[in-house]
Amino acid sequence: MSVNAEFAAWLGSACLNAVAKSGELETAWGELAATAEVVTALANKADAETEAARQLSLFGAPLVVETLQIAGLRVDLVCKPVRLTASRAGYTEGASVFVLGAKELENVERTNLTVLRKLA
Repeated sequence: MSVNAEFAAWLGSACLNAVAKSGELETAWGELAATAEVVTALANKADAETEAARQLSLFGAPLVVETLQIAGLRVDLVCKPVRLTASRAGYTEGASVFVLGAKELENVERTNLTVLRKLA
């Protein structure tokens, strides 16, 4: 199988970089601020910049891992962002979380969700 030279050069080229920065976060964290670098299969620079901004929004605040129990057998929520409301701090008005894991309790048809939530 042959590939034209231009396409072959593109396949062998280094990745394009997109950088997202936040002056507010740099001020808040100073030298403690972490730098993240992720390689993705995104082909367009604009898409990479959008993804960089999304990651900055997600990881630019302190995060907490919590466990909540919800009604129903809901292992289907794993690896999904959801909005949860509960009678505990941080959830009374509803909180957007990312579901890291789920353990279904079949006898009572409830699920313990392990979630990642932004504190700010």
